Amino acid sequence: MTFVRVAAVILAALTLAACTNEMPPTDKELIERFEAKRATFETLRKKLCDLKYDQTITREWAQPQMATKDEKAFRALLDEIGARSVKYVRGCQLWIEVWSSGPGRETARKKYRYGPPMYRIIEIKKPDPGEPPEKDTNDYLDRRVSIASYEKNIEGDWWVELDHWQ
Repeated sequence: MTFVRVAAVILAALTLAACTNEMPPTDKELIERFEAKRATFETLRKKLCDLKYDQTITREWAQPQMATKDEKAFRALLDEIGARSVKYVRGCQLWIEVWSSGPGRETARKKYRYGPPMYRIIEIKKPDPGEPPEKDTNDYLDRRVSIASYEKNIEGDWWVELDHWQ
């Protein structure tokens, strides 16, 4: 029994280490993925926006529960776009998480968001000609404040978003 516990602790430590050392995708990589998989993003958005209730779907569970075939269909869409989870809120707003690091209060998350501009978030606008090059939201990871969110518009109501807490 002791060997099994030791093996479980080592496996858990390796899993956590693998998750926390992973580098976040750049905005450019996320925008390229969005453009390449646009039809899948739109299918996911349309299916979720047809729901009459809030919904969260991860790789392991869905809350509230839904039919197994529907859950599998949503997970297939998430896998196709390389996402970990999606949170949908009535009114057709959704957050599609693709990267996270750190536990609890030391966490950071990078995701796609669909919905109108959110004024609690600092929008990173494209620079005017002659200004320094456009920043990536990852540039703000080392400049943590208590709670901060940054977003960059992809097009229309689609955004790349970075949230972090410290």
